[in-house]
Amino acid sequence: MKIFRMSLGLCLICLLLMLSYILFNVNKALKFYPIIEKYSTEYSVDPLLVTAIIKVESNFNPEAKSKKGAVGLMQLMPQTAKDVARKYLYLNNFDENKLYEPDYNIKLGVYYIKILSDMFNNNLNLVLASYNAGLGNVQKWQHENPIIEYVSDELPFKETKKYVSRINRIYTTLKYFENR
Repeated sequence: MKIFRMSLGLCLICLLLMLSYILFNVNKALKFYPIIEKYSTEYSVDPLLVTAIIKVESNFNPEAKSKKGAVGLMQLMPQTAKDVARKYLYLNNFDENKLYEPDYNIKLGVYYIKILSDMFNNNLNLVLASYNAGLGNVQKWQHENPIIEYVSDELPFKETKKYVSRINRIYTTLKYFENR
């Protein structure tokens, strides 16, 4: 009986820790959701996909900076962000420091997803692979193997396989709960 109570107590503690972790992450996501929704609606990108990308890229930390130099919530490479800002959104006052501002970062990131979605006919795996591994790499993979529609297991980079799989898993979960 004593072991049963201890086991039950440990299970309750684990459940409470899981719930607090989930609520903490939901709270972080909700903080930025109005901005996500604003630009997702404006550029016709699923806000749940953007939320999943931000979760994986920065865990909702607007101050995040990767070892490779990606910045902000959506972990944009400064040159990619500059190209999106100038060539597509006609924002001539690009400032790399503004990538730490959630509104600016999400605006550029969502539009970049829109560009990739248009380029790859909404093939989510190719969009995500491009976002992670770079557009040039995915175009090279497609050139070498034009028939393959790349599911995450077929992607050449191990990191990109994990990335695409993880975002798909989070995105699917978010869509499931949206429909409840």
